[in-house]
Amino acid sequence: MIVLGVEGTAHTLAVGVVRRRADGTPEVLASEGDMLRPAQGGIHPREAANHHAEVGPDVLERALAKAGVAPRDLDLVAFSQGPGLGPCLRTAATLARAFALAAGKPVLGVNHCVAHLEIGSGVTGAKDPVLLYASGGNTQVIAFSGGRYRVFGETLDVGVGNMLDKFAREEGHPFPGGPEVERLARGGSKLLDMPYSVKGMDMAFSGLLTAARAHRAKGERLEDVCFSLQETAFAMLVEVAERALAHAEKDEVVLGGGVACNERLWQMTQRMCAERGAVAYRPEKRLLVDNGAMIAWLGALEWGAGVRQELDETRVDQRQRTDDVQVTWRRDAGRPFAGAAEGRYQGAEATVAPAELLGRAAVRKTRPAKGYRLPALDQALRGSRTRAEARLLAQARRAGVRTPLVYAVEGESLVLERLPGVQLKEALRADPQGAAALLEATGAAAARLHARGMTHGDLTTSNVLAAEGRVALVDFGLAALNAEDEDKGGDLHVLMEALEATHADLPDAFASVMKGYRAAGGTEAVARKVEEIVRRGRYRGT
Repeated sequence: MIVLGVEGTAHTLAVGVVRRRADGTPEVLASEGDMLRPAQGGIHPREAANHHAEVGPDVLERALAKAGVAPRDLDLVAFSQGPGLGPCLRTAATLARAFALAAGKPVLGVNHCVAHLEIGSGVTGAKDPVLLYASGGNTQVIAFSGGRYRVFGETLDVGVGNMLDKFAREEGHPFPGGPEVERLARGGSKLLDMPYSVKGMDMAFSGLLTAARAHRAKGERLEDVCFSLQETAFAMLVEVAERALAHAEKDEVVLGGGVACNERLWQMTQRMCAERGAVAYRPEKRLLVDNGAMIAWLGALEWGAGVRQELDETRVDQRQRTDDVQVTWRRDAGRPFAGAAEGRYQGAEATVAPAELLGRAAVRKTRPAKGYRLPALDQALRGSRTRAEARLLAQARRAGVRTPLVYAVEGESLVLERLPGVQLKEALRADPQGAAALLEATGAAAARLHARGMTHGDLTTSNVLAAEGRVALVDFGLAALNAEDEDKGGDLHVLMEALEATHADLPDAFASVMKGYRAAGGTEAVARKVEEIVRRGRYRGT
């Protein structure tokens, strides 16, 4: 099967031609493109659309020539249906439809984000990966679960690439600015203080941009600012990817998106995976940036699975999300959660193992050094999180939340009471009928925390223990005091994403959480904040 793909979601108009081999793997016959490089400022949607209309026919002709195929040789024409900039999407879709009609070929619109993931898996051989998708407009951690690619976490404000481009532009460098930040960072060595904004598997990058501007205003070297900006942002990305690996119990990571071309991000991802026994994959750089080959390959997969569209179904959807797409060409791995066997669990930042103290059953929680982070940054994070957890576990208990007692603090290790039970994610799978009661209890625990001005910071089903209808909250390393409604809403948003990602078979799961939350005194202001964060998410809402 030979498919032509047209990509046009933002700054690049690209056309690719892909053959699906007999063994089901992709052979990229051509991948041609033309990027708009504005003389000043960022990407203006109308200017980008005009650019795509001007260069589109030539790029299409080049791709066909490079592939050595004629229109009659094609089986399908695919195009990026969303998400993206409306004028750009419409221009690319028009080009694809017009070409398909002229060639007498069927046409199919596909999801841009899913295309990044599938080309990455297709050319590297990854079987069931977590995708760390980092580009200008998108920053998401994605994995396949329950018939869809689920968003385990995402940026709560701007894409990491957008942040890097904006800083570079303010320093006088043209679009795209990410490669220039990477070049300048190689000349930096001084780690400047930057906000490290991770909430579970969600991230925020706008504070980094503000900090970078402030450091420049104080006279810090541009190279050191770029070095610090890159090290901090990428440490956040790799941490949330590792958290997704731990939560979903997978052992592969695939990088995707233009920011994934950055060699430092690739190096950090490889180091993280090596340290936890996972495997990192990255396709060649021409398939990381926006390209037509990935669109063609996803078109081939969907067509082979029986997906068809009438012409009126090919309207673009600029807010189409990754998790909107019903994935009919993949099967669930069917691997059950292993859970914390015999009290042992390797999370994203800590290892928990059975221990004993003065004859009492305990667990030892250790935060080992992370080789992907700079030593100074790593030591500061491990130390602050260990101290915060020791302090805030007691605060949570006083709020009426069941948590383990702290028996001892030993450097970056805690010796904690060993509580009975299994992780909530395991309990929900083992007993779906009892899910509502456990989820209501979890919501009630969150409400009690919030009433004391606390947030958990990583409220996922991996960090809740369930036993005999009761729940306990564990892992308070990202917890905080003096929380605003924004932080409390973020707490619940993390739990919502975790439930959507790994428990799609429980469609009312988060409603049960909120029922328990309200019953225990959780405020409507926080409930509304959750809804606001959902609407604010990339390509979600209007």
